[in-house]
Amino acid sequence: MSIILTIKKSISLFLACVMMLLFPAGPAEQYSAKNEDRLIADFTVLSDTHIEGNNYDTYKTFRRLLNGVKANKNGTDALVFLGDNTMNGQDIESMFFYGTLDRVKPANNIFVVQGNHDVGNGEGDYEQLRDRFLDYNNIFFDAGLTKAYYHRIVKGCYLIFLASESNTVNDAYISDEQIEWLRDILAEAQEAGSPIFVFNHHPIYAVQDDTMKLVRELQGIDNLLYIFGHTHWAINDTWTIYEEYGIQSINLPRCIDDGIGLQIEVYENEVVVRIRDYYNDFWVEGYEKAYEIR
Repeated sequence: MSIILTIKKSISLFLACVMMLLFPAGPAEQYSAKNEDRLIADFTVLSDTHIEGNNYDTYKTFRRLLNGVKANKNGTDALVFLGDNTMNGQDIESMFFYGTLDRVKPANNIFVVQGNHDVGNGEGDYEQLRDRFLDYNNIFFDAGLTKAYYHRIVKGCYLIFLASESNTVNDAYISDEQIEWLRDILAEAQEAGSPIFVFNHHPIYAVQDDTMKLVRELQGIDNLLYIFGHTHWAINDTWTIYEEYGIQSINLPRCIDDGIGLQIEVYENEVVVRIRDYYNDFWVEGYEKAYEIR
């Protein structure tokens, strides 16, 4: 680790400790999976935290959300952030985001998707801001990332994290190289017969130049869920847990506004998804679905 990165990590941890002292979060109500005795894996997903350097309210809400996630009775196997983790991609915002995650330790594993705001929201040097995103993930989570897209296997489940490769805003540039990489990982997961969770900041159709480029790769894949954010749409009966292009999809709102996120519970023969308000500590009625593992 370079001296600069070591210094950044130290500053991040110091700032996180100061903010946690200034804005303590109370205890959250404990929660658990529907069927604890049969549970194989348990994942939490949040989107669009938008930590903003000069807006302490976003930090205070973030802190309470993390306490809500950490209240999982049996521990969360992985916490996934769907991008737009910061508002402007600034160092100070990343310091608050990653430093607080390190101090709170809300889950056994933490995985972060790159969003358009994390790389300047259409402005600035994409490669420089992408490298900053990689650096923070590497120094805090020992992620070993060389690209913004990557995958992990957690308790037999394939977690795939996609990323735009240019400074786009409302669409994503997905290179042929990323598509080929995705195709190989999907084939590996299918051969293993594993549940597959594809996480991306953007909607499935929002691919620059070819809106069906990503759709074609995901169609017809068994045991796959596509989970995204970006839209900031409040949960609703039509566009939160739904099917699009034959692909089971979940669209999460901006968690910093309403505390809403997703809990994924993996069992031997099914995956159960439930919407939870991690800020106010309750399950949202009417937003639960089970998917059979084939």
